Amino acid sequence: MNEQQDQVTQAGSAVAAGGRRAAAEFDAIVCGAGSSGSTVAGLLAADADLRVLLLEAGPDDSDERVSDPDRWVENLGSERDWGYVTEPGRSIDRRRLPYSMGKGLGGGSSINVGVWSRGHRRDWDDLAESCRDPRWNYRSVLGAYRELETWSGSPDPDRRGTIGPLHIRPAQPLHPFFSAMLAGAESVGLERYDSPNGELAEQGSGCAVRDEIVEDGTRLSPYRALVAPRRGQRNLTVLTGALVTRVLFEGSRAIGVEAVAQGRPVRFRAAHEVVLSLGAVQTPKILMRSGLGPAGHLEQLGIDVLADLPGVGANLDDHLLLGCVWETSARELPPPPRSQAVCFWGNDGRAESPQFVMYSGASAFMSPEAEARYGRPDSAFTFLLGMRPRSRGSVRLADADPTSAPVIETGYFDEPDDLRDAVEAYRFAESIADSKAMHPYRGPGLLPGNATDAEVAAYLRAVAGTFWHQCGTARIGVDRDAVVDAELRVRGVERLRVADASVLPRVTSGNTMAPCVVIGHRAAALIRG
Repeated sequence: MNEQQDQVTQAGSAVAAGGRRAAAEFDAIVCGAGSSGSTVAGLLAADADLRVLLLEAGPDDSDERVSDPDRWVENLGSERDWGYVTEPGRSIDRRRLPYSMGKGLGGGSSINVGVWSRGHRRDWDDLAESCRDPRWNYRSVLGAYRELETWSGSPDPDRRGTIGPLHIRPAQPLHPFFSAMLAGAESVGLERYDSPNGELAEQGSGCAVRDEIVEDGTRLSPYRALVAPRRGQRNLTVLTGALVTRVLFEGSRAIGVEAVAQGRPVRFRAAHEVVLSLGAVQTPKILMRSGLGPAGHLEQLGIDVLADLPGVGANLDDHLLLGCVWETSARELPPPPRSQAVCFWGNDGRAESPQFVMYSGASAFMSPEAEARYGRPDSAFTFLLGMRPRSRGSVRLADADPTSAPVIETGYFDEPDDLRDAVEAYRFAESIADSKAMHPYRGPGLLPGNATDAEVAAYLRAVAGTFWHQCGTARIGVDRDAVVDAELRVRGVERLRVADASVLPRVTSGNTMAPCVVIGHRAAALIRG
């Protein structure tokens, strides 16, 4: 018997011939070992009296493609990627988009570029207002970040922690290309800050060297920081290759989950809490398969409705990714995988809430459709624009089969003003690339060339894709369409919480890993309480 089979058997959840065998009981079952789920499970397991089960559909993280953050792109399309594909987008030339999300211990934090971006003050203050709970405001969340972090950059005792489990540092050594990028951003009006997560997070725009979860070239994901050190504890069970298919209920009370492990259906019981931390696609899928979602949609698929929650699967938000590609000079560029600098600017309709975030990479980052239409430069750098759109997408079930991929609609550019704003952002990025500081790296051409705004808009429709910051499909709030309350409890049922990016009402100003850790931190505190 291998170690994984032994774990399943010890959990009391192996399937007996001809039927299921009752599972041993845990105090809390956490579904999904990504940034949020790892945080929930790791913090709960710190209490030796709590029996914690962490279930993950993907593999472990013992792989150089995970530990070496420069190899992150090799995980896309691999066994560590759910490999979703969206429906054709009506406003992006009917293109179907690869929609990667992390699958395995660490989830997205094991296959991303390691950026630690807390979100701007306005993100958290608005979230607190939406659920009428000051425990979610920026000041409260800042306390959570200080508790979680060990910061190794310039001292900032009012904002940065020094003894937390997560080691955060500025990207270094800084390549001259990124120094030029920051100088170019300053030349067009963006103020330079020491860190994107210090004073800049309290302003509307600016630029800085990025923060990351990388130490001595090795990725230190939330799973590695919070769960891996506790794997030897008797009160913590971690199972990989365990695909959760639905939540089990007695009446309206969650009592456990059903999953497929070792190719067989198994059940696990929870004495107190079930936590879904499966991400903005899998979490609404499991909620709907469990009878929690839009009643009409569930009834159409023959799923018994336990609670009519129209907001489940709605409000899919993301940073829309736009790759702005420039040919290069003969000047040496940095390795392509990871940007070291970040810029924020624009206004998404709220004061001090930037609409755009921008990184860069030393290669041509293009969709296959754009490459076929515009060609691919042999040597290029790309400004990677992330835009907070007005439009929203959705996640729905294709059918009642637990193995079927969900139906994902992004809604990119369905709001016409989004395309107008994207063109303006392209022009702003163009001004940075055309700055004196960037001239040593600029070649003779750019895509789509000396173009009109209409031609730039056509180019952006061809390159638009996801920035992998999916969120919003089980959002927090007090209105009818909210899925969870201020304590992350799913409305209409008991002992079931959601703790992942699904609960965010809208995408934060930057990458979503750090906000997911804070959500997991809050969930663990609420469960312990």
